[in-house]
Amino acid sequence: MIDKKDYFVREVNFKNIKIKRIKSSKYYKILFIFSGDCYVKQKKSSQICSTDNIILISPNNDIDIELKSKQSLIIYELAITTELLNKLSDEEVDLNRSFNTVPFECAVVDASTETTMLIKNILKKLVCLKEDSSEFANNLYIKSMLSIVLVLILRSCIYAEPKQKIKKSKPFLIDDIFSYINNHITEEISLDNLEKEFYVSKFHISREFKKATGITLHRYIVKAKLDLCKKLIEEGNTIIDVAQICGIGSYNNLFRAFKKEFGITPKEYYNEIKKYK
Repeated sequence: MIDKKDYFVREVNFKNIKIKRIKSSKYYKILFIFSGDCYVKQKKSSQICSTDNIILISPNNDIDIELKSKQSLIIYELAITTELLNKLSDEEVDLNRSFNTVPFECAVVDASTETTMLIKNILKKLVCLKEDSSEFANNLYIKSMLSIVLVLILRSCIYAEPKQKIKKSKPFLIDDIFSYINNHITEEISLDNLEKEFYVSKFHISREFKKATGITLHRYIVKAKLDLCKKLIEEGNTIIDVAQICGIGSYNNLFRAFKKEFGITPKEYYNEIKKYK
């Protein structure tokens, strides 16, 4: 008989949550990203995850899940004890030992499309399942679904291992920097901010960005902010408001940077736009 204390499954919706800490405690936890993108942060490591990624957390560990964009994030969380892993095992397969052979505190797994569809459907059923023991073969039904999910997860770990090694050998992803800048363009963005965000040396970020783009990170940020300034001016915002919204500081700062970039002052650009309206 499956004890309700041995597992739980629930939907976690980040619609009004920016960041959430997930603690595994005595459980093995399996997080399935139903929809959305996020950062998975543990200690000094950070990894981007998206729809259909699977996150595994071993007992007595915790991670932070942080929204990557303004879109909502939905995660299905399955927690299962070592006792239940033993109950679900048979003579041929020791699930507890199998999970222990997977070397992780927290691991992100990419499974095949077929596998993710199966896992998603089973977790949806478990989340919506009525706790009614009078249903025919209710215990066997739950036991079967949990067994299938766990086997699918373990198979995905085995098949994904080469892929994980390839990912680790990739250089720092510049796309992550672009995404962060675009999402925080109205804020002050510095190398120190990026170092804390991505747990990567600011010197490495600066060097890799220049190597990939041909311009310095500071130059790119200034240009991105000035492009936003032009758009806001075109929309009829005052120059002072534009300077504040874009995080450029005083009007004088905007004046100098805008003229250097476009060869025209913000006020002159505003007057030019008015002529065609």
